[in-house]
Amino acid sequence: MSALSGFLLVLLGFGFLIFIHELGHFLAAKWAGIRADGFAIGMGPCVASYRGGVGFCLGSADAKVVRAHGRRPIEMSDDERVALGIGETEYSFRALPLGGYVRMLGQEDGNPEATSSDARSFGKATIPRRAVVILAGIAANLALAIVLFLVAFLAGVRFPAPTVGFVVPGSPAALAEPRTPGAAPGIRPGDRIVSVDGDETRTFIDLRVSSAMAKPGAALEVSLDRDGQRLDYSVTPVRDERSGLLSIGVDPARSAALTDVRDSREDVLRMLSRLGLEASAGIGPGSRIVSVDGRRVSTFAEVARSAREAEADTVVVEWSTPGDGGGERSATTTLALRPEFPVVRLPGDLGADASLIGLAPLGRVLEFAPESGNRDVLREGDAFLRVGELAAPRIPQLMAYLRANPSKRIDARVLRDGVETDVIVRTDREGRVGIYLEPAWDLPLLAQTIERAMVDEREVTTPAAALATVPLGSVITVDGRPVASLAALRAALVARARATPVESTAEISFGVKDASPQSVAQTVGVTLAAADLESLRRLGNAFPIPETYFDPEFTVLSANGNPLTAVAMGFRQTIVMVEQVFLTIDRVARGSVGADQLQGPVGILHTGTKVADEGFMYIVFFLALISVNLAVVNLLPIPIADGGLFVFLMYERIAGRPPSIAFQNAAALAGIALVAALFLFTFYNDLMRLFGA
Repeated sequence: MSALSGFLLVLLGFGFLIFIHELGHFLAAKWAGIRADGFAIGMGPCVASYRGGVGFCLGSADAKVVRAHGRRPIEMSDDERVALGIGETEYSFRALPLGGYVRMLGQEDGNPEATSSDARSFGKATIPRRAVVILAGIAANLALAIVLFLVAFLAGVRFPAPTVGFVVPGSPAALAEPRTPGAAPGIRPGDRIVSVDGDETRTFIDLRVSSAMAKPGAALEVSLDRDGQRLDYSVTPVRDERSGLLSIGVDPARSAALTDVRDSREDVLRMLSRLGLEASAGIGPGSRIVSVDGRRVSTFAEVARSAREAEADTVVVEWSTPGDGGGERSATTTLALRPEFPVVRLPGDLGADASLIGLAPLGRVLEFAPESGNRDVLREGDAFLRVGELAAPRIPQLMAYLRANPSKRIDARVLRDGVETDVIVRTDREGRVGIYLEPAWDLPLLAQTIERAMVDEREVTTPAAALATVPLGSVITVDGRPVASLAALRAALVARARATPVESTAEISFGVKDASPQSVAQTVGVTLAAADLESLRRLGNAFPIPETYFDPEFTVLSANGNPLTAVAMGFRQTIVMVEQVFLTIDRVARGSVGADQLQGPVGILHTGTKVADEGFMYIVFFLALISVNLAVVNLLPIPIADGGLFVFLMYERIAGRPPSIAFQNAAALAGIALVAALFLFTFYNDLMRLFGA
């Protein structure tokens, strides 16, 4: 019901934006003395209408006039119409609420031949007056955006704070080059981004937009605050395979509150259930961690630090949950910590992966995405032994293989409840199978070994490269002692590292064999360098709930109740958004923003429905953004858009005559074809995003 109410609210808001746009044209036409015969909200068949002298009626009021007098009002002169007591304008509501128009005498969109010699027709008005009428809709949308931004900033709107929470290993942010003397390379978790290329960064969204809109291959100059020190870095965004946009590879810092966004609530509840935290305990979406082992916390970074510094393998967590009738409910739970595993960066553009000295786990199905088409094929807990011709894939290898095989049925083998099972998985058009993966550290099976990794910009050979293991290799012993899982292997390696003097090396004997029963184990000696041992010594425990389940840290954009400040902020945000829309068009043309990122009306409404979950002020802010987009799109020189009509008007001003009717007809057809193609393309994109096809 909340989704439906949000959808209806956004739909009404979208209709209001179009109403304001058309109202701008209508009022300007009245000011210019142009006869406005129709003012419609929506497109398609007329549902209800009103015209002076006719009154309210279902369907078109003009139909009544035709039945009574044989002609439509627009075909009558002003004197005839007045003599019959018929009003000048028909006000109507149309069946489809995603459009609208003003019908003026002598001007019809897409029909250049609809001219008139009447003194009050559009073509008889002076060029300056016609220019005002054409541009009035754009001006109305920009003015509305300023007002909506003003309202939002007066009330205050929450956004993710521009603080870095997670840095993807090997990403541009992790490799950022310092411009401040003495600063270490790389942007770090906890850094607060101050500006990008000199433009103030007030929210994390500003950072993402700056990255996505960067020129391909161009470096961004990023200024940040680190523990009170101002530092400057140079970072070049690269294309993110997940989003299809340029990115520097950072996620926002997280709070200590579990996310309560509608689309994520089921994921949160399933995660809590896996940890044994049932809903009956009063913990769920919106619950906030108050303390860990008695230490007060307010951010996820503090939660993670408390877990890492815990002396035991469990922590006592105090929760606070908003009550239904106000107030807070408290609960205390004991959670088992999970072992921390190192992440290494792979050479080239292969990303990063979790491993122990180069030994990596298989990928296992954690849970299904809502749109997954493989629920009847896979089960939670399935570990991938093979996919296609790729044996024992690591998680990044598995994901890359699936992305490279979109819209296919792929043979795969999984380990299910200890039994090897053959399945056929289906990929969608983007190579997704609709599952979330986790590393299977509790299994003794190895994925493909990582033989080369990057350390301090140097490509090095991992210790595991010495192992002559085959895919699906099973670790049998470490220093002669059997291990039951890769987690147990980690414990053995960490214990050995902590027992070895600093700056020393260690020789470890591994016994490995492949998964076949007739295979014979091999014994291989592996040398761990001092740096490898130090990396193992630093491993600790991690909090069992991943940070992605927590809300971002928020900042509030607010004028603090000052109307003048709100007006200034509204003007600034409108100008910024106009620039961003033009930048988006430029980046789509350059190819750094994929055309598949464009949204049509369905996608906009779907996004708006999600925004509605965040509160009414988010809807106001969202509608302000759409109002700016509507203004800019109408300003483009497309023949049937306001910008195209303005270009024709400028031609008439220079040449002394309008373009020929034949040219205008051809341009109108081209414009209609372009808009129709764009609508169909974005509509297809919207459906693919909605249904994951």
